[in-house]
Amino acid sequence: MNDLRHLFSHARSSKSLMMCLLLITLGQWTELSTAATAATSHVSDSGDVFQRLADLELSSNRLITTMSEVDAAEFIQLLEQKPDFAGPVTSSEKESLRQSFVRSLQIMLNDESTAKLMKAQLVRLYAASLTSTEAQTLTADYDHVGTHASPVLQALRHKFIADHLRDAVQTHWRSFRVPNPGMSPTLLPGDHFSIKKTTYQQAEPKRGDIIAFRYPKDETKIFIQRVVGLPQDRIEVRDKQLYVNGERCIESYIQHIDPNVITLPQVPRDNLAPVVVPPNTYFVMGDNRDSSLDSRFWGSVSKELVLGKAMFIYWSIDPGTKVPRWDRLNRLVQ
Repeated sequence: MNDLRHLFSHARSSKSLMMCLLLITLGQWTELSTAATAATSHVSDSGDVFQRLADLELSSNRLITTMSEVDAAEFIQLLEQKPDFAGPVTSSEKESLRQSFVRSLQIMLNDESTAKLMKAQLVRLYAASLTSTEAQTLTADYDHVGTHASPVLQALRHKFIADHLRDAVQTHWRSFRVPNPGMSPTLLPGDHFSIKKTTYQQAEPKRGDIIAFRYPKDETKIFIQRVVGLPQDRIEVRDKQLYVNGERCIESYIQHIDPNVITLPQVPRDNLAPVVVPPNTYFVMGDNRDSSLDSRFWGSVSKELVLGKAMFIYWSIDPGTKVPRWDRLNRLVQ
């Protein structure tokens, strides 16, 4: 067996795991290369046993369980250093945060492309750390031991989390914080949410999708709004009511905060003359219709500016009271 002493030492001392948790929970982002690492001959010769071990780890949730058991006190300490966070956090709230983290990762792993990348990284890790005979023994004994019964597997889990998880998550996901009420009540200021970056690589946005995109008038800014019109759709707004292709839209998710109706033609908030959505573009609007800078004012957004589809809220804090909104954790964005 390869010497595992370095593996255990690295797992216990590394801060990479905590930073990866913060990437998911606090919404930091760093663009990483998605280039695949070349597989070793060790994988190609004995890959089946390493793949079986990776399948067991991903399907059993033991890898995620290990991640959830990272020192909660250290995690909360880092969280409380944020200026928009009001502590201290109670024991029950710590457990809620841990469970939220587990559920967030489960949502990500339910994505086929993310799970496929994680599996490939696990296979390479096993091939570099184990012989095929050792991997076969771990696979054969897998169902008969608990999550922590195998110190070898536990050390490999920590090494994967420290060295590879960030790549796997960030290749397909990106996190944002909502700064304003333009998408209320669906997304509130202080909500932190994740988008799936690869959703539209081989598909088109649909009406109702909530997308993150670069603002066409200033591509350094990123907006989050709902798709209401597809290419060639005819869009019209009459007295705050949206019509698509002549049909009145029923939108249970929107809100109007201003009872007044603006009729001035130069202010299209409440009344927009019919427009046809150009090819390869999308008409988007905020759910908070009276307080949203959207396609009514600046036109459609091209697909090349779309960054991905909003999927779920993983953290939320009221920017006024600085109190966490525990009930919003893991809400699907829809």
